[in-house]
Amino acid sequence: MYPPPDGQDLTEEQARELDDTFLASDPFQYFSSRIASLLTWHEGAPMSDVPLPEPEPGSIRAEFNQYLQRPAADGPFKDLDVHAQVAADALAVRHHAAEALLRLACARLAPSMGAAVRCLWAEIAAGPTQIAEVIERLNASAQEADPGERMLRALVEPGRLETARDSPEIVDACNVLVEWLGYAARLLSPAEIDLQAGHNKVKHGLAVRARSDMRVTFLTTPPNADGSVPLSALTGPDAIDIFDQPVLELLARGPKVDGHRQGLEITQLRLKPSALLAEAYMLAMAHGALFHVAAVEHFKDRDDLREYQLPPPFPGYPVGGPRPKNIDAHAPLGMRFPLTTPPGGGQVRREAGIGFRDRFQILDIDHANRSSGRVVDG
Repeated sequence: MYPPPDGQDLTEEQARELDDTFLASDPFQYFSSRIASLLTWHEGAPMSDVPLPEPEPGSIRAEFNQYLQRPAADGPFKDLDVHAQVAADALAVRHHAAEALLRLACARLAPSMGAAVRCLWAEIAAGPTQIAEVIERLNASAQEADPGERMLRALVEPGRLETARDSPEIVDACNVLVEWLGYAARLLSPAEIDLQAGHNKVKHGLAVRARSDMRVTFLTTPPNADGSVPLSALTGPDAIDIFDQPVLELLARGPKVDGHRQGLEITQLRLKPSALLAEAYMLAMAHGALFHVAAVEHFKDRDDLREYQLPPPFPGYPVGGPRPKNIDAHAPLGMRFPLTTPPGGGQVRREAGIGFRDRFQILDIDHANRSSGRVVDG
């Protein structure tokens, strides 16, 4: 039950009660639970023709089968490609955590609504729609005076703020979380390998293909005269692995180049579930710290809420890391291949190539002289 409308802006009572609800949640627990469930599913789910064990009576899986009107032992799960599915979901949870972090940080550090009464929940819900505007506001706020002090106040438990300034460990931990905030902005910004497009295609219609049967390796050993490729060429020291993890293929228009729309391109993303989920956890940790501090500030001196366990727990200080550079940072992000020229005319401005975090390597592919071969044990 919330107070009824009393004008175009929220009243002080409405804002307080909305944030009473919002800031009593535990988003770090939410993301941690999603990450834990994916790790458990990846490790314990059946593959191929290995059946799931029969569910216990009354379990959620037993009820699931009942709703589908299927015998408990004959559930619908067969020939599962768990590795590919977990990889796609790991990408989704990482980007979800990144977007949640950016929007919360924007609402806390660069509010946009300009309302007389501040309501964090309303600021996030009715703030900028486009993530590009969120990032722009955050970048602008970072230019304000003493950004280091602002981030300490935003990330450190209020009760420890005075001692935190003289604690190298806590300052280092805050710097770690700030690096993850910057990494979130890079993940959701246009790039040579458009990770944000991959996430969007997953959640908007599943216009992708996730697969664990694809491997790409650059070889220095040419095929034999009969077209065969020795297995040792793929595993030897001169082989360069590009895709050694599940791959997500997506079709999308590339980001604009100098303000001009680009044509269709196919992108293949390398998805390493353990790395994606580790990054998701660190992004969620930064979000959890921001959220906890906001909740402490909101609920202070609230005698009417002392019976509840508020605010949600602080996620801890990541002293020493990991930082973004510590998690799978040197592996390829993926490859892209242009398919059509720009709709406004002109030449392709986004060539085929392999993308890494810090560079993009253009590939000059001779399509006229393509050949195929088969791998043999030798």
